[in-house]
Amino acid sequence: MRLAIIPAIVIVALLIAWRTGYFEMDRRQSLLDTVQRLRLQDGIQIWFVLTYAVLITLCVPATIATLLGGAIFGSWKGALLAWVASLLGTVLAHWLSRSVAHKPIRRLFGDHKLLRQLKANDGVMPLFRLRIIPVAPFAVLGYIAGIAGVSLRRLLVATALAVIPSVTAYSYLGAELITGMTSRDDVSKQALWIAGAVTVAMLLVSIVPGILQRLRD
Repeated sequence: MRLAIIPAIVIVALLIAWRTGYFEMDRRQSLLDTVQRLRLQDGIQIWFVLTYAVLITLCVPATIATLLGGAIFGSWKGALLAWVASLLGTVLAHWLSRSVAHKPIRRLFGDHKLLRQLKANDGVMPLFRLRIIPVAPFAVLGYIAGIAGVSLRRLLVATALAVIPSVTAYSYLGAELITGMTSRDDVSKQALWIAGAVTVAMLLVSIVPGILQRLRD
């Protein structure tokens, strides 16, 4: 029953996000209308950080939220708010796994080898390489780290460093997309290339050291 809580919440969150059009923010008019409406809201910075943190905790894709932050607040402010929200989401995921999923998972799988390996290699750099992987849902590492008993402090340090490239690139892309839509100029092509290059670079940083180590071994 306790294990069913988190997946049930994630499924409900995905359904709500789909019904409210979260996954359709890439449509031009929908994005413009949303940005214009949100810019007028009081305390939008606080609401953005809280909403972003909850979304990534529930394993909802955070890329669109980062784009939206750049569109609303501009490149640098959007990146800063997304960075803060990423740290908050990491804390929430780690706390949920420790308080809800830790005992049932341990009861099911026991002292699993992968959990022991993560606990034994919970330095900042190994966690950095895991966190920077751009393909997995953001909260997955937070949940697994909590179950394995990984230090939240080291996980936060690794997260603070690893998310800088992604939040900066996608916030910049969001700002450029809005500029291109409002000015009718194709100014977002370069931003798309930059965001794509950052994503590829993050993937390489996460896997190349492991490949080199295997070759040396």
